[in-house]
Amino acid sequence: MQAGEGVGEVKAEINVTPLVDVCLVLLIIFMVVTPMLQKGRPVQLPVTEYPDKKPDEEGQLLVSIDQEFQRSRSKQVVIKGDRRLTFGDVKDVMIMLNKAGFETVGLLTERPQGPKTGLL
Repeated sequence: MQAGEGVGEVKAEINVTPLVDVCLVLLIIFMVVTPMLQKGRPVQLPVTEYPDKKPDEEGQLLVSIDQEFQRSRSKQVVIKGDRRLTFGDVKDVMIMLNKAGFETVGLLTERPQGPKTGLL
């Protein structure tokens, strides 16, 4: 035995194997979940050499138009707009969609909540 060694001495080494296992599991989870977080319908985007970075803003609105638009007989679009918007904002979107070739542009609404008031 050498002079600094004891029989029951504690080693000051960290076992990193559990840490590596946890990190690998988290990496796999993120790799599986990340593609599901993409918003909108899956479309084949055009390819460019130097694309601009896609802004990820909180108030961003994503509109996806897929190949089925060309084949659709009805060419209908339904807009789901927040009730706090002005009608002018929604109308501008409706006009743009109509100019883009969509023949029917509609709005989603919901029934009022609570008891019915009114005359029969």
